Amino acid sequence: MCLIVVAHQVHPRYPLLLAANRDEFRQRPTQRMHHWPQPNMLAGKDLQAGGTWLGVSSDGRWAALTNYRDGRNKSVGGPSRGHICTDFIEQDMSALGFAQQLSQQSYAGFNVLLWDGDNLVYYGSQNEQAPQVLEPGVYGLSNAHLDTDWPKVNTVKTGMANLLDESEVAHQHLQSIMFNNQLAADHMLPDTGIPLAWEQRLSACFIDAPEMDYGTRTCISLLQNQQGQLHIKERDFDIAESPDQDFSFSLTP
Repeated sequence: MCLIVVAHQVHPRYPLLLAANRDEFRQRPTQRMHHWPQPNMLAGKDLQAGGTWLGVSSDGRWAALTNYRDGRNKSVGGPSRGHICTDFIEQDMSALGFAQQLSQQSYAGFNVLLWDGDNLVYYGSQNEQAPQVLEPGVYGLSNAHLDTDWPKVNTVKTGMANLLDESEVAHQHLQSIMFNNQLAADHMLPDTGIPLAWEQRLSACFIDAPEMDYGTRTCISLLQNQQGQLHIKERDFDIAESPDQDFSFSLTP
């Protein structure tokens, strides 16, 4: 993913509200969300490197990943970051324990949110801080550290905070937060070491940059209620009028 917003244990009826946009080059081959036999999870798949950007197991354990953008670091190589999500789902390890071992590995820059049923943990590989167990709250994550003061991050956090006053929340509410295509003013753009034209196009919540063969390819929302029902919707933008995918299941202990 490249933009994630999550309301963690703060809505009276929904312990989890999450929306996420995946931005990627259009030519990179991928598969939409589906049930994997191994590990046992629901996730899309990167057909080039084999990993995923967001995965959910039948017991509600989930992981969501963003890349850390640093145009000044030209180093390449190392394992695919998409395997972080699959490895977490596959292993019977606490979110904090798994995040702590990530600091020993040589992935390119990334951020990850991990939920093990008890704790929501954030870890950023380019962050000098140790993995954090997150308190109840609203959090935004893009291609810098958690809650970095980027316009797009602030926009989706504000949208999610507004939903906390609603007694009923639906997928269309969550996903509508992510569809803002307004570009940030130049003076508000971050300097991540990439050309200004790229900074401008990447500043929107929803990206459509056909001249760069790049854009928001999917939007995924997760909604968990107090009864232990998890509902997931995936909207695909690769193919015009592509049907949405909906998944629902009861969380198993």
